[in-house]
Amino acid sequence: MVKVCTLSLTCCAGCLSSLVNAGEELVNLLGDVDVVYSTTFMDTREIPRVDLAIVEGGVRTEEDEELLRELRAKTETLVALGICATHGGVTSLGNILSLKKLLEERYTMVHSASLPELKDMMYPICTFVDVDCYIPGCPPMPNLITKTLKSLIRGEKPERFREVVCVECPRKIVPVKPGRLYGIYEKEADPKICLLSQGFVCLGSLTRRGCGAPCPTVGFTCFGCRGPSDPLLYRSRDLHEVLVRATSGRTGIPVEEVRRELYRNPFVFHAFIFSKKVERFKSKERVI
Repeated sequence: MVKVCTLSLTCCAGCLSSLVNAGEELVNLLGDVDVVYSTTFMDTREIPRVDLAIVEGGVRTEEDEELLRELRAKTETLVALGICATHGGVTSLGNILSLKKLLEERYTMVHSASLPELKDMMYPICTFVDVDCYIPGCPPMPNLITKTLKSLIRGEKPERFREVVCVECPRKIVPVKPGRLYGIYEKEADPKICLLSQGFVCLGSLTRRGCGAPCPTVGFTCFGCRGPSDPLLYRSRDLHEVLVRATSGRTGIPVEEVRRELYRNPFVFHAFIFSKKVERFKSKERVI
């Protein structure tokens, strides 16, 4: 029986919730493993030695780093689950401000010995430890998680998804000239035409597929939660500029205008905040 543990660092716990939503697939998976440690689902105190560890969330506190390093020393295979653990994610939007300014502007300054000490930034877990497998997503789809974990438990190499979300999206790319960029709620989208072609800021043309494109399929723009696709991960050092030029080429809007509009809203790039530093990945072939 494979011994498994889960660890939740700074996060919303949505990635492990997605795993729970796998339903019957999760039941089948649990038949092959023995979950011996999980702060989310069990009343446990000490991390034992395990065969497989699943980590969601990033490192924002000193306690996060200590737990992560202890877990890495006690496991054979460590899996980063979700965009916060793999790239920094939405929680790393706080990196836009200094820690002092962030606390002063967004929170009441509280000094207590019982609170964990905050780091200067939010970090993906590969900043501190070696990671054997990355499953990005916000959250990753349930079937993607279970399928990957089953492969790892059997000692097999998990399936990788190298192409972009557009490959899975049913919308058609057509030469439409929208005139300007739109927020997703500013106008009604044509249900059959590519959202980017219509002027909506969609990151599907940059983002790794594997989710099944549920967001653009129902009319919501892809916000990049699967991180950059293989061509970008291997070749590009400036993902923001790639998005600017892709948006300009698809919409006909001048590059400078696109650049100006996109940089007004850093949320557009939250899933890619740490992706510019692709050397953080010890092995890019480990990104599912």
